[in-house]
Amino acid sequence: MFLGGVFLSFMSGNVTRIAASSATGDWATVQLAATCVVLFLLGVMEGALVRRLAARRIPIAFVKNVVVINMALLFTIACVFLAAGMPHIAVGFVSLGIGSMNSIFERKGEVSLALTYMTGTMVKMGQRLVDTLFGGSHAAWLQHFLIASALGSGALVGGFSYKWWGLNSLYIATGLVYAMTIFTVTWRLRDHVRVISRQAPR
Repeated sequence: MFLGGVFLSFMSGNVTRIAASSATGDWATVQLAATCVVLFLLGVMEGALVRRLAARRIPIAFVKNVVVINMALLFTIACVFLAAGMPHIAVGFVSLGIGSMNSIFERKGEVSLALTYMTGTMVKMGQRLVDTLFGGSHAAWLQHFLIASALGSGALVGGFSYKWWGLNSLYIATGLVYAMTIFTVTWRLRDHVRVISRQAPR
Protein backbone atom coordinates (compact mmCIF):
# COMPACT_ATOMS: atom_id res chain seq x y z
CA MET A 1 0.00 0.00 0.00
CA PHE A 2 2.90 2.32 0.79
CA LEU A 3 4.28 1.75 -2.71
CA GLY A 4 0.96 2.40 -4.43
CA GLY A 5 0.29 -1.00 -5.96
CA VAL A 6 3.87 -2.18 -6.43
CA PHE A 7 4.64 -5.37 -4.53
CA LEU A 8 7.43 -6.55 -2.24
CA SER A 9 6.80 -10.27 -2.75
CA PHE A 10 4.65 -10.63 -5.90
CA MET A 11 7.22 -10.42 -8.68
CA SER A 12 4.83 -11.54 -11.42
CA GLY A 13 2.71 -8.52 -10.57
CA ASN A 14 5.74 -6.23 -10.62
CA VAL A 15 6.88 -7.49 -14.01
CA THR A 16 3.35 -6.92 -15.31
CA ARG A 17 3.40 -3.39 -13.86
CA ILE A 18 6.75 -2.74 -15.55
CA ALA A 19 5.39 -3.84 -18.93
CA ALA A 20 2.07 -1.99 -18.62
CA SER A 21 3.68 1.19 -17.27
CA SER A 22 6.30 1.13 -20.02
CA ALA A 23 3.50 1.04 -22.58
CA THR A 24 1.83 4.08 -21.00
CA GLY A 25 5.05 5.98 -20.37
CA ASP A 26 4.75 5.87 -16.57
CA TRP A 27 8.48 5.67 -15.98
CA ALA A 28 8.27 6.41 -12.26
CA THR A 29 6.25 3.23 -11.73
CA VAL A 30 8.61 1.31 -14.02
CA GLN A 31 11.57 2.42 -11.92
CA LEU A 32 9.83 1.60 -8.63
CA ALA A 33 8.66 -1.85 -9.74
CA ALA A 34 12.06 -2.68 -11.25
CA THR A 35 13.76 -1.64 -8.01
CA CYS A 36 11.49 -3.98 -6.05
CA VAL A 37 12.29 -6.84 -8.42
CA VAL A 38 16.03 -6.27 -8.06
CA LEU A 39 15.84 -5.98 -4.26
CA PHE A 40 13.77 -9.15 -4.01
CA LEU A 41 16.28 -11.00 -6.21
CA LEU A 42 19.16 -9.73 -4.08
CA GLY A 43 17.30 -10.87 -0.97
CA VAL A 44 16.86 -14.36 -2.44
CA MET A 45 20.56 -14.46 -3.30
CA GLU A 46 21.55 -13.20 0.15
CA GLY A 47 19.37 -15.82 1.86
CA ALA A 48 20.76 -18.59 -0.34
CA LEU A 49 24.33 -17.43 0.36
CA VAL A 50 23.71 -17.36 4.12
CA ARG A 51 22.22 -20.86 3.97
CA ARG A 52 25.13 -22.32 2.00
CA LEU A 53 27.78 -20.71 4.20
CA ALA A 54 25.96 -21.90 7.31
CA ALA A 55 25.69 -25.43 5.91
CA ARG A 56 29.49 -25.56 5.65
CA ARG A 57 30.06 -24.59 9.28
CA ILE A 58 27.25 -25.94 11.45
CA PRO A 59 25.10 -29.10 11.63
CA ILE A 60 22.39 -29.19 8.97
CA ALA A 61 19.71 -29.28 11.68
CA PHE A 62 20.58 -25.71 12.66
CA VAL A 63 20.95 -24.18 9.19
CA LYS A 64 17.30 -23.17 9.04
CA ASN A 65 17.77 -21.30 12.34
CA VAL A 66 20.52 -19.21 10.79
CA VAL A 67 18.33 -18.31 7.80
CA VAL A 68 15.47 -17.26 10.07
CA ILE A 69 17.79 -15.17 12.26
CA ASN A 70 19.20 -13.55 9.11
CA MET A 71 15.67 -12.58 8.02
CA ALA A 72 14.96 -11.12 11.46
CA LEU A 73 18.17 -9.09 11.21
CA LEU A 74 17.11 -7.60 7.86
CA PHE A 75 13.73 -6.61 9.32
CA THR A 76 15.54 -5.06 12.29
CA ILE A 77 17.68 -2.95 9.96
CA ALA A 78 14.47 -1.87 8.21
CA CYS A 79 13.05 -0.70 11.54
CA VAL A 80 16.23 1.26 12.28
CA PHE A 81 15.94 3.14 8.99
CA LEU A 82 12.24 3.75 9.59
CA ALA A 83 12.97 5.18 13.03
CA ALA A 84 15.65 7.37 11.43
CA GLY A 85 13.08 8.87 9.06
CA MET A 86 14.13 6.99 5.92
CA PRO A 87 11.00 4.99 5.03
CA HIS A 88 11.95 4.11 1.45
CA ILE A 89 15.26 2.57 2.54
CA ALA A 90 13.35 0.74 5.28
CA VAL A 91 10.96 -0.74 2.72
CA GLY A 92 13.96 -1.76 0.63
CA PHE A 93 15.32 -3.82 3.51
CA VAL A 94 11.89 -5.36 4.02
CA SER A 95 12.03 -6.48 0.39
CA LEU A 96 15.45 -8.01 1.02
CA GLY A 97 14.08 -9.80 4.08
CA ILE A 98 11.10 -11.17 2.16
CA GLY A 99 13.41 -12.42 -0.57
CA SER A 100 15.72 -14.11 1.93
CA MET A 101 12.70 -15.81 3.52
CA ASN A 102 12.47 -18.16 0.55
CA SER A 103 15.63 -19.96 1.66
CA ILE A 104 14.00 -21.14 4.90
CA PHE A 105 12.41 -24.16 3.25
CA GLU A 106 15.03 -25.31 0.78
CA ARG A 107 15.91 -28.84 -0.25
CA LYS A 108 18.83 -29.73 -2.53
CA GLY A 109 19.15 -26.12 -3.68
CA GLU A 110 15.46 -25.76 -4.58
CA VAL A 111 12.61 -24.09 -2.69
CA SER A 112 10.48 -26.94 -1.33
CA LEU A 113 7.79 -24.74 0.21
CA ALA A 114 6.84 -21.40 -1.35
CA LEU A 115 6.35 -18.73 1.31
CA THR A 116 5.97 -15.50 -0.65
CA TYR A 117 4.20 -16.31 -3.92
CA MET A 118 0.68 -17.59 -4.35
CA THR A 119 0.80 -18.87 -7.95
CA GLY A 120 3.19 -21.74 -7.29
CA THR A 121 1.31 -22.66 -4.14
CA MET A 122 -2.02 -22.77 -5.97
CA VAL A 123 -0.53 -24.89 -8.78
CA LYS A 124 0.84 -27.41 -6.29
CA MET A 125 -2.43 -27.45 -4.36
CA GLY A 126 -4.38 -28.16 -7.56
CA GLN A 127 -2.01 -30.97 -8.51
CA ARG A 128 -2.22 -32.55 -5.05
CA LEU A 129 -6.02 -32.29 -5.13
CA VAL A 130 -6.04 -34.34 -8.33
CA ASP A 131 -3.69 -36.82 -6.64
CA THR A 132 -6.37 -37.48 -4.01
CA LEU A 133 -8.61 -38.82 -6.79
CA PHE A 134 -5.97 -41.49 -7.40
CA GLY A 135 -5.34 -42.45 -3.80
CA GLY A 136 -3.10 -39.55 -2.79
CA SER A 137 -3.03 -38.07 0.69
CA HIS A 138 -5.21 -35.10 1.60
CA ALA A 139 -2.39 -33.81 3.81
CA ALA A 140 -0.41 -32.79 0.72
CA TRP A 141 -2.96 -30.31 -0.66
CA LEU A 142 -3.98 -29.13 2.81
CA GLN A 143 -0.40 -28.04 3.42
CA HIS A 144 -0.52 -25.72 0.40
CA PHE A 145 -4.03 -24.57 1.32
CA LEU A 146 -2.80 -23.54 4.77
CA ILE A 147 0.11 -21.62 3.25
CA ALA A 148 -2.21 -19.79 0.84
CA SER A 149 -4.63 -19.03 3.67
CA ALA A 150 -1.81 -17.75 5.87
CA LEU A 151 -0.49 -15.52 3.08
CA GLY A 152 -3.96 -14.10 2.42
CA SER A 153 -4.66 -13.59 6.13
CA GLY A 154 -1.30 -11.90 6.60
CA ALA A 155 -2.01 -9.54 3.71
CA LEU A 156 -5.40 -8.69 5.22
CA VAL A 157 -3.97 -8.03 8.67
CA GLY A 158 -1.13 -6.03 7.13
CA GLY A 159 -3.60 -3.94 5.14
CA PHE A 160 -5.63 -3.02 8.20
CA SER A 161 -2.44 -2.38 10.20
CA TYR A 162 -1.21 0.03 7.54
CA LYS A 163 -4.61 1.73 7.47
CA TRP A 164 -4.50 2.32 11.22
CA TRP A 165 -0.79 2.94 11.91
CA GLY A 166 0.80 3.59 8.54
CA LEU A 167 4.34 2.37 8.00
CA ASN A 168 4.77 2.11 11.78
CA SER A 169 3.02 -1.25 11.39
CA LEU A 170 6.46 -2.46 10.28
CA TYR A 171 7.40 -2.55 13.96
CA ILE A 172 4.53 -4.97 14.59
CA ALA A 173 5.56 -7.14 11.65
CA THR A 174 9.14 -7.22 12.92
CA GLY A 175 7.90 -8.20 16.37
CA LEU A 176 6.05 -11.13 14.79
CA VAL A 177 9.22 -12.09 12.90
CA TYR A 178 11.11 -12.10 16.20
CA ALA A 179 8.42 -14.25 17.82
CA MET A 180 8.62 -16.73 14.94
CA THR A 181 12.43 -16.71 15.14
CA ILE A 182 12.45 -17.44 18.86
CA PHE A 183 9.88 -20.21 18.44
CA THR A 184 11.76 -21.82 15.54
CA VAL A 185 15.17 -21.71 17.22
CA THR A 186 13.79 -22.98 20.54
CA TRP A 187 11.87 -25.79 18.85
CA ARG A 188 14.87 -27.02 16.89
CA LEU A 189 17.20 -26.81 19.88
CA ARG A 190 14.73 -28.84 21.91
CA ASP A 191 14.51 -31.45 19.14
CA HIS A 192 18.30 -31.62 19.01
CA VAL A 193 18.50 -32.17 22.76
CA ARG A 194 15.93 -34.97 22.47
CA VAL A 195 17.96 -36.70 19.75
CA ILE A 196 21.14 -36.45 21.80
CA SER A 197 19.41 -37.79 24.91
CA ARG A 198 18.10 -40.79 22.96
CA GLN A 199 21.54 -41.55 21.53
CA ALA A 200 23.31 -41.23 24.87
CA PRO A 201 24.36 -44.57 26.43
CA ARG A 202 22.23 -45.66 29.36
